[in-house]
Amino acid sequence: MFTLTAKPTTKNISLLFIAAFAIRALTFYFYVQHNERYHQPDSADYHNGGITMAIGAGMTKLPSGQPVFWRTPGYPLYLSLFYTLYGLRSGAFNDNMPAQKAALWVQLFLCSCIPILIFFLGLSLTGLLNIAWITAWISVFHVGLVLSSVFLLTEGLTLIFFYLFLIFFYKSFACIGEVAHTNNSWKKHLILAGIFLGIASWIRPMGEFVSITAALLLLLFAQDALKEKLKKVGLFMLVFYACIAPWYIRNYQHTGKLFFCPMFGTYLNAFVAPKVLRSLHNVPLEKTWRYLQNAAGQKAMAELPAVRAQGKFLVPEHVALSVAWPIVSAHPILALQAWMPEVFKTAFDLYSYQLIALANNIFMSDPLEEFLGDKIKATLYEKPAPTWMRLICWVDFIFTLWLWLSLFAGMCIFWIMPLFKRFQVNAATKNMAGFWLKTAFLSAAVMFMTGGFGYARLRLPVEPLMIITALTLYCVPWRKKE
Repeated sequence: MFTLTAKPTTKNISLLFIAAFAIRALTFYFYVQHNERYHQPDSADYHNGGITMAIGAGMTKLPSGQPVFWRTPGYPLYLSLFYTLYGLRSGAFNDNMPAQKAALWVQLFLCSCIPILIFFLGLSLTGLLNIAWITAWISVFHVGLVLSSVFLLTEGLTLIFFYLFLIFFYKSFACIGEVAHTNNSWKKHLILAGIFLGIASWIRPMGEFVSITAALLLLLFAQDALKEKLKKVGLFMLVFYACIAPWYIRNYQHTGKLFFCPMFGTYLNAFVAPKVLRSLHNVPLEKTWRYLQNAAGQKAMAELPAVRAQGKFLVPEHVALSVAWPIVSAHPILALQAWMPEVFKTAFDLYSYQLIALANNIFMSDPLEEFLGDKIKATLYEKPAPTWMRLICWVDFIFTLWLWLSLFAGMCIFWIMPLFKRFQVNAATKNMAGFWLKTAFLSAAVMFMTGGFGYARLRLPVEPLMIITALTLYCVPWRKKE
């Protein structure tokens, strides 16, 4: 009989997978596959990359042959396998529906393994079966994880490798109350962590930022002398950058510049600098956005002849950065005021808003600006939706409210109250405070990087960390006296 203290067996792990697959398959079969609901704003980019890779042109734009730098090739390569298998009907998105649906069926099957990974992540972090099982079963029904598996987007497949990275990375130093590694097992764990973060970065280019955050975590929290910490950081970073080095080489050969993915320039020029100019000149956002897009386009055209004369390709995103950066750096407070609301939107947004967008046929493109309060109201009552969908939205809202209230309560108990007690608290409370720091640091860093344009789905990589951390407030006997 299954209990929250049951050890993992083939039977109960299989049940976890079967339940996850059933939920995702039913969601896709009865709803998402119809009317191309799996076609999200970024899906066209991955489709185009899949087309060019299927015909042997690599990650390029047709017919110009300009290399694509904005996207990494992992997900387009995955799609290209199905375009090759089914045969390309044309370059149009909706002409290749059979191949896309086949890719999504395989994707949701693979993503049904995510609750299993989350179980082992919870077990690795806490050593407690009850927390591991609760978190895993939450992930079976989690709206964000279900939808990420059935959209033509990178999140679903990325999460598989990112959660593997988290498992092995956190295994390389202390769990709650004990050291998680023995002898030299940290080497194996960090090598695997670097490999899985590298694979995740080929699909979704977030690894460079995460690797720096992970290195800081090792320096701050690994229970070793500084020399040993530096060895750990060096090993992890070496493995990670070795994994993604081929894309650096490809980009350098095309442009003469060393970079992995130039997303920062586009984010600043499209989302941050326009808001800075709006604040400075009190003009509509649409006008400042159009002005900066035109400025970047004109500068790119001016630089293009010199770049071509060197036998290289222009990187439009670098040009966008050169336009946006003087504005952003000259007004850092205004830039931060533009950045942080999007971070908060990532942190507190509801995953179920995507269902409302599907129900109201507003999922094919994103507006220039969204507001968190408006999205929550639309999710809970303003926008029309079927009764079953509205019920899911309210469950998602209640769960998100519980999660954040639990996290805020834990911060007060483990970080703020010890200040008033001059840190005269028992060892269990101190240990819990350290654990919360280890998970909060990475969670906050991942959400902070989404300040260009925030979505709930952008916090999916760290959502299990947040749930596991919140559950320790209830499931770990941290109140015990010494």
